[in-house]
Amino acid sequence: MSSKQNIDIQKLHLAPKAVQFLAAIALGVVLVVVGYFASFKTQLETLETAKTTEMDDLRPKYEKIAVKVANLENLEQELVLIEQSISELIKQLPTDAELPNLIQELHMAAASNQLKLNTVVPRKKAKEDDNIDRLPFFVSVTGSYEQLANFVRDVGRMSRIVTLSAITIKAADEDNKPTSNNDKKAASKISTRFTLTAIASTYKAVDTEKPAASAASGAENTAQ
Repeated sequence: MSSKQNIDIQKLHLAPKAVQFLAAIALGVVLVVVGYFASFKTQLETLETAKTTEMDDLRPKYEKIAVKVANLENLEQELVLIEQSISELIKQLPTDAELPNLIQELHMAAASNQLKLNTVVPRKKAKEDDNIDRLPFFVSVTGSYEQLANFVRDVGRMSRIVTLSAITIKAADEDNKPTSNNDKKAASKISTRFTLTAIASTYKAVDTEKPAASAASGAENTAQ
């Protein structure tokens, strides 16, 4: 009895009940452990993959969103300032009634700088976007270089927004050069004068209220 007995698996059914019971428990534990790793290994791998994805992908996105949310109040304030700036700019756009005054201002800018205003010709209206129309004028003035520079400066200071584009400057006598050398003084005087041509454009807000007013008027007439 003192000697250690070996358990023969093939004769386990002949072993005492206590040995059989312990063997059954050991086998059950082995099966549970094997089944656990066999069943949950894939799930553990999926969990680890999800954690890695969260760290590498989702967390940076979350941090970016958190930063945007934190700056939302600042962005809203900036939006208010932008809307105010746009409103102020729109107020600087002329109305239909003010367009003749703008032409008069161009004449005054030329006269105040002792320029000869050759022509101011309206061009076809162009659409900048859904809310703004561009109203171009072809302008031609003649004078000294300094006078032309002052004219351009004064146009930029007008009460309403006016921009100059397609500017060209050439000697006033380029198209009418003197054919005689007798009057050198006159030729020298002419050569100091230049002709500036440009497109002076102002901008007008598209009137979106009139159609609405017309529609309301039509609805009233229909109701009557």
